[in-house]
Parts: sequence; C-alpha cells; structure tokens
Amino acid sequence: MSYFWTNLAAHLLVSFLLLLLLLWAVKNTQQNRWKKGFLYLLPFVVMVILLVQLSLYSIPRILDTTTVLRSTYRMSSGTIEKVGQFGDKVVIDGVTYYVNPFSFELEKGDEVIVKYTPYAHYAYSLELEVPEDEKEEILSSEK
Repeated sequence: MSYFWTNLAAHLLVSFLLLLLLLWAVKNTQQNRWKKGFLYLLPFVVMVILLVQLSLYSIPRILDTTTVLRSTYRMSSGTIEKVGQFGDKVVIDGVTYYVNPFSFELEKGDEVIVKYTPYAHYAYSLELEVPEDEKEEILSSEK
C-alpha cells in the first residue's frame, strides 16, 4: 500500500502548489501588477484547475484513507477491457481502477477479481479468476 500513500502525497502536493499559485495570482491581480490584460484571468484559470485536481484526485484519495487503514475493501470481478499505457490503470467492465504499475502483470481479456477502495477506485489486489471447469480439473488432479 505504499504506492497508495505515495500517490496520495503527490496529489496533495500538487493541490497545495496550485493553491499557492492561486493565492499569488489573486494577490498580483488585486495590486494591479500584471502588464498584460489577459493575465487578470489567471486566478480564474488556476481556480478551475485546482477544483478539478481536488475533485478528481485529492479528495477521493483522502476519503479512501479510512478504507486503507481499516483494510475494508470492496470486491468486484470482471474482464479486463483495457490496460493503461503506463500500466497504472485498468478498465474492468467499464470501470477504471488505478493500480500499482510495478506489482500487476495482467493483460487485456483476463478474468480477474479486484479488491478496491470505494472512492478513488485504487486496486489493492487483482487476482486471476479461475473458471469453474478449471477448478474442477485442479481439484480432481490434487486427489
């Protein structure tokens, strides 16, 4: 779960830096320090970017901290439809899950069981789902 905590810290740092940039832009706008007229819109643009960053990334991860601390994950199963370019997210039955790119080696079309956090959809574990006929073969071969 260190990837989750690192990811949370990185998103909080980005949000904090955007907040500092917003405060700096507002201060310069109030004191009429801008030489170009279009820079008066900078606080609005930075505010929109900050709100998107908070609503899509930082706040869901903050809400998921209790889930991670208590280890009370949700479970789902399905087929992997798409794997992200960097391996940091997978789409399973239309839902995007964020994964640690260093710990999962799954491919498109794999049937998996995923344990995930409810708000950010961070996947704690992805396990290959064994079909029923293969389970029977494995059980019969063990006897």
